[in-house]
Amino acid sequence: MTYDGCFLFFGDVRYDSRLQNLIHSLSATFSRLALVQVCGAAERFRFESCDVFSAAVDSNLRGAKKFLASYFALLPLALRIEANFYCAEDVFSLPVAALLARLNRARLFYDSRELYFAIGALSNKKAKQAIWSFLEELFISDAKVFATGEMDCQLLRSRYKIPLPATIRNYPRRLSIPRNSSLRERLNLSPDQILLLYQGMMGEGRGIFKMLDAIEALPETFALAMLGDGVLLERTRAEIKRRHLSARAFALGSEPHQSLLRYTASADIGLALIEPISKSYELALPNKLFEYILCETPPVVSALPAMTPIVERYKVGVATELSVPKIVEAILRVSESLSFYRANCRQAREVLNWETQSEKVRSLFCERAT
Repeated sequence: MTYDGCFLFFGDVRYDSRLQNLIHSLSATFSRLALVQVCGAAERFRFESCDVFSAAVDSNLRGAKKFLASYFALLPLALRIEANFYCAEDVFSLPVAALLARLNRARLFYDSRELYFAIGALSNKKAKQAIWSFLEELFISDAKVFATGEMDCQLLRSRYKIPLPATIRNYPRRLSIPRNSSLRERLNLSPDQILLLYQGMMGEGRGIFKMLDAIEALPETFALAMLGDGVLLERTRAEIKRRHLSARAFALGSEPHQSLLRYTASADIGLALIEPISKSYELALPNKLFEYILCETPPVVSALPAMTPIVERYKVGVATELSVPKIVEAILRVSESLSFYRANCRQAREVLNWETQSEKVRSLFCERAT
């Protein structure tokens, strides 16, 4: 099968706004796109102008077994596709994308969504971190690289001695998401309760248990919903029960992006309490921050070097230290001025949206190879 371009991804496009946005922007230029992804089910479907081929991997597998199974599932599908370019959507798919680009004399792109040589989840697993760092170093010089923020781009250039990567911000599309009560109704919360929301991976370094500490310390008029999947999901649910917080803390699992933003727009305050357990997390600029802004859900974020300037420049929320008293103080501060912060979110989303990135994406993928 012949395509203009092929993306490779260890994940599911239906839950990934960045990949959805990339495909959306490039669909205006390329009529034949493919995506080969590794997720929970073997299926084929279409997303805009993109044919999606999903390889199934047992969700119970972990570590090396999971990645070996993923590669064995991914390769047969990917080898069937001949394309003019291949784009690795993470370091895990980079070796396959590089192989296919070489076999087909095609261009190679690499979306460095985080600093994979310093992955937060591997901060205490030095051997695994070394393997992914080695693989990234082995193939990155073959690729046209882009990343989500200027700080990441500078570090990638310095570490690997490559040309400065392009910055493609992790903004959401400028959609109209009305404020609503859908999540509050799902959780059977009263209208006068303040609903805090975390959306994202349930993993180490995401401030999951700090959020539970905070909701414990806050008045009972506050409730917390967590939307996301990951290794800490079941532990979080158990911890909610242990702390007797089941009436106002909820770990709900993941939601397709199509329905996620409606829930985002039904919360009062968004949380992004990322802990700097690695360089990647220290410089994090997650898409959830901008989705909170889009949905008029003022964020409370970690006082880290990439997130703090956004929050302070646009006055859309509060950046805080990660001690529980400071987190509680920040949440209370935002809750007391919700109308002020929501008004600022409405102004900021006119700037912090994917439409400001679309032309950069098209130019990046359409420029001549040098």
